[in-house]
Amino acid sequence: MRHPGRQPGAEKPAALPELMTLSSGEPVTTGEDWARRRQEILALYSRHIYGAMPDPAGERIAWRLSEEPRTGGTLLTVEVTAGGRSASVEALVTLPRGPAPAGGWPFFVEYAPWHYRSFFTRQWVTGISPNCRYAAERGYAGLQYDPTRAAEDSGKRTGAFFHLYPHIPGDPEADRGVLLAWAWGVSRILDALEQGAGETLGIHPGLSLVAGVSRWGKSAAVAGAYDPRIRVTIPVCSGLGGTAVFRTDNHGKTYDLRRLGGPADWVNASRNEPLSNLQGGEGYWFCGAFAGFDGPESLPVDQHMLCALAAGPDRHLVLVTGITSEGWNNTEGQCLAWLASQPVWDLLGVPGHNNLLLHLDGHALLPTDMEAILDYCDSRLLGREPPRPLPPMDGALFLEDNRARLDPLFAPYLPR
Repeated sequence: MRHPGRQPGAEKPAALPELMTLSSGEPVTTGEDWARRRQEILALYSRHIYGAMPDPAGERIAWRLSEEPRTGGTLLTVEVTAGGRSASVEALVTLPRGPAPAGGWPFFVEYAPWHYRSFFTRQWVTGISPNCRYAAERGYAGLQYDPTRAAEDSGKRTGAFFHLYPHIPGDPEADRGVLLAWAWGVSRILDALEQGAGETLGIHPGLSLVAGVSRWGKSAAVAGAYDPRIRVTIPVCSGLGGTAVFRTDNHGKTYDLRRLGGPADWVNASRNEPLSNLQGGEGYWFCGAFAGFDGPESLPVDQHMLCALAAGPDRHLVLVTGITSEGWNNTEGQCLAWLASQPVWDLLGVPGHNNLLLHLDGHALLPTDMEAILDYCDSRLLGREPPRPLPPMDGALFLEDNRARLDPLFAPYLPR
């Protein structure tokens, strides 16, 4: 049975799903209130969108390190045993030069298979990613996480996660999507670092940055929502099902991009990815219940709530996206998700921990983005003096110049 969407002729709703009100109708006014609301929202995502994360208390972790001769890096293999079965995930580790600091290096986890057929070039790729290499140069261990070991990017529901937790359609506890499975693998890497691998490698298990691009950006956002140990969540160009609000559509809209180095009247000629696309050929990324919604307005959540789940007194969000390259991914919808999550960060007393980093063009985490993110983390996460002034990471150059063109859903969140 499908969930009813907005009826023909009905007016567009004037608001996003309520973030700061408990299911009882009480307002969220304290940190304790938010902790309760967070669990309510997470339960909605678990039931309707991504699936339920398995209880890690039922898992046993073992890890090993080995030399990876093709890259010169170190391979971290994490074996997980649950329910009498075992399977493993892995990450290629690149360490900074020299001795580790007291407590260990901070570390940057990138969804980036190091031995796979590239989605863009269709060539086999084996090597350390430029972003992990740059992170190591900046004093951050680079962990190149291979999500395809956790789950194949297909509807077959194969890989380590589904070997341990077989997919059972229609079962709310066992009907899980691939985005969740990939996020589960990140959490198991954190487990291994906490259980001795971090000490051996000289990595601080509590200083994690987690990033992914496109479909892996969607999963990075899911990882940051489900695992509060992640200190800095970095979803990049993640679009619908990631950090773009389902209830917006910016196809055909014109934007002034001059202060970002672009034209005065750039038109998004590309249609946005529709909900039906995620429910169809990409439906395996989500739990089965997700296919039952007739339209965005029938969803009990929207992605400002996913962004808010990354909030915490000692946590940070850096949402990254391009503009001219992201017609399909709805940059405006991603800006709204970021902006509409701000009340949670304000309530927790860390308004500056919620960030939006825009680049003009590129469906990627660009070198300039990496520089800005590590400058930010040097300052805000590690208390170091950054090597240069921090760049603006509040979307102002886009939102201010296009305020009159933004979706009406922005209205409650824009400064007066």
